[in-house]
Amino acid sequence: MKTKRYQWMFKVAVMTLAFLLLSGLLAPNFVKELVAKEIDHLHIQAESKEGNQAVYDPVLPDYTIKYGKDFAEHGGFHNEVWHYRANLKGDDGLDYGVQWTVYRVANGDHQGVGWENAQIYTAQVVVSTSKHSWSQQRIARGGIGQAGVMMYPFRLWIDDWSWVSNNNFAIASQLNVKTDDFQVTLQNAAYGPFVLNGDKGYEKTHDLMSTASYSFSAPFIKAKGSLILNGKAVKVSGIAWLDKEWGNHLVANRSLRWDTFNLHLSDGRVLSLTQYHNPQNIRYISGSLSSKNGSTIKIKDSEVRIYPIEKQQLLNGRLLPLRWVIELPNYQISLITQSLNKELWLPFWIPSWEGPIEVTGSHKGVGFMQLTGY
Repeated sequence: MKTKRYQWMFKVAVMTLAFLLLSGLLAPNFVKELVAKEIDHLHIQAESKEGNQAVYDPVLPDYTIKYGKDFAEHGGFHNEVWHYRANLKGDDGLDYGVQWTVYRVANGDHQGVGWENAQIYTAQVVVSTSKHSWSQQRIARGGIGQAGVMMYPFRLWIDDWSWVSNNNFAIASQLNVKTDDFQVTLQNAAYGPFVLNGDKGYEKTHDLMSTASYSFSAPFIKAKGSLILNGKAVKVSGIAWLDKEWGNHLVANRSLRWDTFNLHLSDGRVLSLTQYHNPQNIRYISGSLSSKNGSTIKIKDSEVRIYPIEKQQLLNGRLLPLRWVIELPNYQISLITQSLNKELWLPFWIPSWEGPIEVTGSHKGVGFMQLTGY
């Protein structure tokens, strides 16, 4: 009964919000407050007894991932994420970071159409330099054309933000994001293979825990295009990384903390590591080391050490570990990370610090770091 009442209230809220936005009667700050309240409601529902009564498809280790098909939406699971990051160099000589993330969260296990559709989407975009950042977040309802995923060819969108592909594999694509303050247009092309994360795409947060998700990555992407920031256009090019993950525990447990590092190394390989801090601070590391010739080495928890060496205080008062050491002795890798812009705390639906980093040591490289749960 509560779920039906919430769905009816959500319909009214979205229709009212759309009318006010189109009429120009809604102040931007008020829009942000409404989005924040709706996102909080989704969190509460996901963590509540009512939300836990929904029955979703199980995440089992014998699933075979198919790259084309599995870029699509998996509505039988509670949540899903498409996560794109790009390290770019501008024709003005500056380094740029671009992040675009779309979450899908089910508002129940029913499979309705139109206004009865159970899917909620949130999208967030961040553009950053060493001194500045631009960001925005949106929330939209599935089933009414406002947000969704289509195949043949692949299209992922929320309002007028979109990732549009020339085929079903999503990589030969264009990212289009336009806001009142900035604009992103990037063409993407693969120069290497996909990578299955965890055990053939089945990724656990600990060997002794049942919490898991399905996950694969496209870490070998060349990106080029343009950014418009403060009314000024800049041409950019560089390398990018796309992750796809789905399951039932990606967003519901806000007590889970993790540190993620996605790195393009100077020798052409890519290193992906996630350190999970489970309840009672039980740590577990999952990762891979991949080459564009198709070889991938699964990194065992016992083979890697990740630890912070410097905490830095942000302008908002948060004290975060922003310099880390990454050691993989078996692979002759020893790295120190350095953030390009420390002021990248993102107060989005899942609050986190996320931004471009450089690494030095046994290898040089660039990539992204995400610190969630701090």
